[in-house]
Amino acid sequence: MKAPEVLRFPDLGAASQALAGRMALGLRRAVADRGRCVMALAGGGTPRLAYELLAAFPGLPWESAHLFLGDERCLPAGDPRSNRALVEATLLAHPGTARATFHPLPGGEPAAAAAAYAAELEAARDGRPLDLVLLGLGGDGHTASLFPGSPLLDEAERLVAATPGPAGDPPVPRVTLTLPALDAAREVLFLAAGAAKLEIARQILDRDPAAPQRYPAARVRPAGALAWFLAG
Repeated sequence: MKAPEVLRFPDLGAASQALAGRMALGLRRAVADRGRCVMALAGGGTPRLAYELLAAFPGLPWESAHLFLGDERCLPAGDPRSNRALVEATLLAHPGTARATFHPLPGGEPAAAAAAYAAELEAARDGRPLDLVLLGLGGDGHTASLFPGSPLLDEAERLVAATPGPAGDPPVPRVTLTLPALDAAREVLFLAAGAAKLEIARQILDRDPAAPQRYPAARVRPAGALAWFLAG
């Protein structure tokens, strides 16, 4: 694993602007190199502005982009708390980005939905790693829907899996990309904001020996590039 790149910003606005530019560059590079870009997007509120800024970038090859969710809450269709709703209201709420192929989580029982999503991801990536992954950081150090103590942290084969039960806020079943999927990515970007999350990021980046046991985010060790965008 290469040493991570650490970028610090005075506020979330500045971090979001830089992150959007980095994602635009990753999209262009992947399409130029491989003819398509397969990326996984973070949920939650923190990346909202970055998605809005990215959507406004001119001239991006969205017609060659496949957009997946790094994780999703298993909620009724149309629920505004879903990550799908976030992406549709921000990144996809622009005429240019409508050309992208968005892959929301299919409905149904969580384990079956995870298996179907894995098959969809496999077809889009065509045997290649994800080109770009955006991850957030939870107040307990979780990322995607990989929570402290979850048996999914020991997953070695599946790229997508359902959580063993309700998790997070709201406490509902979830489907998530696993560490094998994240660690194979060509580029992984973390976005973290706020004092509590920045302290967790500091422990991870300082290689605190206890961090991998406490914080699932510390276990993300991609073969490709890793960058942290820290706001505040």
